[in-house]
Amino acid sequence: MTKLYLFDFDGTLVDSAPDLIASANYLFDRHGKKLISYELGRAIASDGVRAYLNQRFDESEDDYSSLTNEFLDYYQKNILNNTVLFDGVAEVIEAIKKRKLYWGIVTNKSRALTEKVLKFYGLINHVDILICGDDGIETKPSPEMLFSACNSLKIEITDSIYFGDGLRDIEAAKSAKMKSVLACYGYLKVSDDIETWGADYLIHHPNDMLGLISD
Repeated sequence: MTKLYLFDFDGTLVDSAPDLIASANYLFDRHGKKLISYELGRAIASDGVRAYLNQRFDESEDDYSSLTNEFLDYYQKNILNNTVLFDGVAEVIEAIKKRKLYWGIVTNKSRALTEKVLKFYGLINHVDILICGDDGIETKPSPEMLFSACNSLKIEITDSIYFGDGLRDIEAAKSAKMKSVLACYGYLKVSDDIETWGADYLIHHPNDMLGLISD
């Protein structure tokens, strides 16, 4: 029986793309660059700040460290403007807790930014384990963050499952020999060949998670 449900954050539990895109376009506008479309910005929303910078800057010529700080400064101040839980996520968490099972978040996003969103939505005191990208653990696609989450709760890998919307999420789960679920409603690119990723399950709405929660 699955005892621990682990989730990626952006593109799986929360739709943060609008605020990430707005932050990127703020930066581009400041530096006289062409803005990016919502469609392009959404497709790379799980790929980190560098993916946005690469759309309009050149790392061999531009100061990516300074640009990253500018991006994150604006994003941190505006992270709650339009970031929302995906429809159905609250019900999924409620179902897990009702069955006295465990849930957690394993994300490459920084702890400060992740906790800010969780506090806003009243989830910070309800999550059983939170592993973030700046916790000093090798980040996804390494399986180390998943191992750490299971070890912290003393739950076997075989009794756990990981939900994510990106290739690195599925790769991390497969490396850990953990069951994996690809959230196809997240930030996939048109070019993504998801059938080759090897996820154990594909879901197209958070409500589909309910069918994977043990009774």
